[in-house]
Amino acid sequence: MAAAPRPLVVITLVAVTVAAISVAILAWVAIATTRDANNVVDKANRVADDASVSVRRLDRTTRDLDPAIRSLQRAADALRQTAGTAP
Repeated sequence: MAAAPRPLVVITLVAVTVAAISVAILAWVAIATTRDANNVVDKANRVADDASVSVRRLDRTTRDLDPAIRSLQRAADALRQTAGTAP
């Protein structure tokens, strides 16, 4: 004659099963979160790259405008000087 399982053994088996299911769900959520985090990092990298390109473009544009700005400053200085010597 086989003895019926003791209540403590049944409760322990149920607890272990619930814990295993919980760990599986947590692992699944962690994997999904990692993928989402990787997507966020990828997007942040793209934004940083775009910003870097924009800064380089702005630097190039500013460098191209430097001679024109210096020329305008010289012209303004000449006009101020002319205005200061005029009667």
